[in-house]
Amino acid sequence: MPDKLSELLLDESFVRFVRGEASSEEFAKWTAWSKQKSEYADLINKAENLLAEGSQSLPLPNTEAELDRLMWRIDSQSRFRSYKEVRKHSRIGVWSAVAVAASILLVVGFFTRHTLLQNNGTEYSRVSSVTYRTLNTETGQKTSVQYSDGSKIVLNANSQLRLPDKSINSDTMEVWLEGEALFNITNNPDSKREFIVHTTDGDVSVLGTVFSVNTTKSRSRVVLSEGQVKINVSEFKGRKGMSYTMNPGELAEFSNMLDQIKVSTVNALAYTSWAGDTLILDNTPLHELIDRIEFTYDVNVEVEDDKLLQQRLTGRLENLNLDFLLEGLAQVLDAEVSKKERTVFIKTKQSDSVTNESQ
Repeated sequence: MPDKLSELLLDESFVRFVRGEASSEEFAKWTAWSKQKSEYADLINKAENLLAEGSQSLPLPNTEAELDRLMWRIDSQSRFRSYKEVRKHSRIGVWSAVAVAASILLVVGFFTRHTLLQNNGTEYSRVSSVTYRTLNTETGQKTSVQYSDGSKIVLNANSQLRLPDKSINSDTMEVWLEGEALFNITNNPDSKREFIVHTTDGDVSVLGTVFSVNTTKSRSRVVLSEGQVKINVSEFKGRKGMSYTMNPGELAEFSNMLDQIKVSTVNALAYTSWAGDTLILDNTPLHELIDRIEFTYDVNVEVEDDKLLQQRLTGRLENLNLDFLLEGLAQVLDAEVSKKERTVFIKTKQSDSVTNESQ
């Protein structure tokens, strides 16, 4: 059982005990608990006083969610910098500011955030205390997290995700993404909990589905494999807010620079296969594959012949180690692919006759 007052006040059973509204089982449980240590009786007395003084008939704002939204958007100029620049300079500053602001709210607004509020004198409601953590991945690295309800998130390389430590018992579960992640969210028919992915460009909300979100290239991109998701883009500098409900097999792009949500039909596997150890290409433009290589492995790719950029690739690359990937790319393109330090060079193969002449 919890032994801190702040945690006890979030336990409905304890609050009913303090208010004299507990069932016989709850009364027996908390009475036995109070006799374990003398400090527990003091905690009960403090709880009685705090609940008597702190209950208000006021709506309870979701201060944590609003704070996260504010800090996410506080530096509007950072939205239009390159992802790598934002990732290097904003990560420490933004989350440090969130931590400081959250600490202030904890001290000043304890009852706004954590006390039980009376509703018509008979019912009580509370906001669950949610502990967040931040996942970061480096070059060529992936990581995943799975919740008790079966939901799973795979975070791609060079990405950051702020998320709850565990599946929470509330109507909304929220995460904040920079980079790319694949979401496999379990749909529980008995629950209407909404799952929301926040990006700098807008929000993606869902009840249960499989989809990927990518926030690089100064825009957000969502590819839906299963289920249904809704994209919401807030008003920005005079532009009206936008929303769109996606269907499986669709790709949607949106940003604060666009006046519309662009939607196209795609093979979702070509955008989600990275979560495993396979990369599927389905009439994929070479420049899209180059973008993925540069993003995932933190390298620069230089293409000598512009004609190569016009090629579309179809195939399956089984090993996502960079060296194997480049070897497979050379075979698919029938081109020369080499790497020197952090730069990859792609150029057209020289014919044997040209090679002999040069000798």
